Amino acid sequence: MKPSYSLFKNFGYSFAGIAQAFKTGTNIRIQSAVGVLAIVLGFVFGITPEQWLAVVICIGLVLGGECFNSALEAVVDLASPEYHDLAKAAKDMAAGAVMIFAAASFVVGCIIFVPYLLSLVGW
Repeated sequence: MKPSYSLFKNFGYSFAGIAQAFKTGTNIRIQSAVGVLAIVLGFVFGITPEQWLAVVICIGLVLGGECFNSALEAVVDLASPEYHDLAKAAKDMAAGAVMIFAAASFVVGCIIFVPYLLSLVGW
């Protein structure tokens, strides 16, 4: 018998996964703090709607990427408890993907916030 579909159960699973990522991952907590800082700066400087869109997308990509990275690491650890070159490669590539998201987000953040910060100090 097929179990009945429950939207609320599925949301529950999603939130449990996010909670697990925060419980076990240092990086996602750091990335979230940086995201909160970007949000605070956005309110302080009164960034434009287009800039908000870029900030929100960047935060979502970094945090979502980190969740995928954590999930992949867990699956690889389950499938290959012993060291294996392919397991290492998979984990390294997933971590690299998050680094790419984070680096691109840093550049976007600089493009958005550096002019506001410079004007604050009179440049």
